[in-house]
Amino acid sequence: MNALRAGLLAVLAVAACAAPALAQAGQPVYVARLDLPVAADALLSSDAVTADLVTGEVFVCDARRNRIVIFDQEGTLRYQIPGGDRFGYPRDLAVDPTGRLVVLADYQGHATVVSLDFDGLFLGEVVLTGLPGDAAKPNLISLALSPSGDRIYLVDVENLALWITDRAGAVVGSVDLGKGLDERERRDRFLGRVDVYGDRVVLAVPSEGQVWMYSLDGELRGRLGSKGTGRCLLAAPNAAALTDDGGVVVLDQQKMLISTWALAGNRCLGEFYGIGAAPGFLYFPSDLSLDAAGRIYVTQGFEGRVQVYEGLAPALGAKP
Repeated sequence: MNALRAGLLAVLAVAACAAPALAQAGQPVYVARLDLPVAADALLSSDAVTADLVTGEVFVCDARRNRIVIFDQEGTLRYQIPGGDRFGYPRDLAVDPTGRLVVLADYQGHATVVSLDFDGLFLGEVVLTGLPGDAAKPNLISLALSPSGDRIYLVDVENLALWITDRAGAVVGSVDLGKGLDERERRDRFLGRVDVYGDRVVLAVPSEGQVWMYSLDGELRGRLGSKGTGRCLLAAPNAAALTDDGGVVVLDQQKMLISTWALAGNRCLGEFYGIGAAPGFLYFPSDLSLDAAGRIYVTQGFEGRVQVYEGLAPALGAKP
């Protein structure tokens, strides 16, 4: 196993050295990695990341250690919220303007959404109600909150739906993400992360090589990108963020790189980093979040990395 891992690292290092360096303004430039102060307590599986646009805090789901880890704007550990009896295996989260969290996690033997206060106190399960009568049992993979915190957006891969609920879990709207597809096409559609920036809900759709954008009420507002493996094509985008200058930052899990786009004209501006083990490079990245200072946080399971990049405009919807 050690020889296999060493061989993999060698391959990744060669790929990293072959990739172009970054130095231009307006492009993501690697600056740091978020780490805990004790090596034995290192992040094992950085599954999801959320940057709080109000406080600047960064929340990381470390599912294998059954905890949520919070860093400040300088990358220093603030505190941890352990799971245990309250919740387990956290895999996505969102924070509202008051600091309360909604977390996609396991609770009492099933995957669900739970609510925590700003100190990590367990407030209860958020049970989905008001689903259509013909809906199958949801299989949720990602969630987000509206800017005011009054709505939850839930990606359901079982029903190919984006559910919009109130904070109690009652469905108030939905988006049919499999509309017009036959059974085989439905099986082949894969969904990624959902996030909210300003007045836009942003959903990555890996199987289509696109990022779909909706209003807060679920009305389609645009689609970005084209499927492919060539330059400035999206192979499997799994997360995206919007900047306040009309830009989009996309994380591509298959190509293992970050790309930047202009919404106007659906125009790709560039691709950055790529596969590798060197600082800034990526290996099957899992999530991306953009903060109010234009910093990007990217998670990946490999070495539990949370990498930080600077050089972009602030997130759309960030408070001045």
